[in-house]
Amino acid sequence: MRPLDRSLRVLYVEDNEDIRRAFAALMKLTIGAGTEVLLASDGQEGLELALREKPDVVFLDEELPVMNGFEVTRCLRDQDSFRDVPVVMVSGHLNHEDRRRRAKEAGVTLLMDKPFQAKDLEDAVVSVLRG
Repeated sequence: MRPLDRSLRVLYVEDNEDIRRAFAALMKLTIGAGTEVLLASDGQEGLELALREKPDVVFLDEELPVMNGFEVTRCLRDQDSFRDVPVVMVSGHLNHEDRRRRAKEAGVTLLMDKPFQAKDLEDAVVSVLRG
């Protein structure tokens, strides 16, 4: 199923290579083969890739090497060109109230639990891009 009527450029920042590969495969399967999935393995690389490639939506893990997901989100939100770009934080620890508060303060658009399924990705993309 393709929930949107346009192709997407999606960035996923995750330090686990297997999870990055699974995300890319599920995103293309769920959103469409024309979806461009950009991958980064740490926060600094993700930030640089986001600023250079201007994705339509950013998915990122909370716990990342070099810069964590909160830091990356704050840096993105400091850029005028990223004030309205949806940021979806993916974590296995988001049930803690402190982490939810920190995500909101950083400017995260949506929180998504890990592990995720194809339907979770579809729902997240539709939610953040269709409002």
